Amino acid sequence: MSKLNVRGGYAVVPLAVGLLAGCAAALAQPHVAGHPAGQVTGRLVMEGGPYTPGQQQPQVRPIPGTVTFTETGHRPTSIRVGTSGKFSARLAPGRYQVSGKSPRIIEVDNAGHDHELPCSQPLSVTVKAGHPAAITVACIVP
Repeated sequence: MSKLNVRGGYAVVPLAVGLLAGCAAALAQPHVAGHPAGQVTGRLVMEGGPYTPGQQQPQVRPIPGTVTFTETGHRPTSIRVGTSGKFSARLAPGRYQVSGKSPRIIEVDNAGHDHELPCSQPLSVTVKAGHPAAITVACIVP
């Protein structure tokens, strides 16, 4: 059975959530030259986790990792995200599937090997030239 390990003082728990991909602090370049770009800003965050000693669920908190934007028929654009969880990307206009992953949320296989897999909930964003968009990419852990 695979296990989900949330690094940074959290316990190993059974894998109970579907996993996805991608995060960042640098700017991505549009994938189609000559097209005006749109701006997407956001945060990569972790929600959930083990209860604290006072029986409180941890607050939503920023995490480092990678956010990946994928448009059908095009190569994905991945952006590194620092510990602030904030990212910004310039992308060609279009509809993108967005995923996030973080070294703080890993899967451990039966052989004890760590795998950093996508951990965010399904998300899409439409990018339009001249119209900024803001998103929150959330990795939810049990």
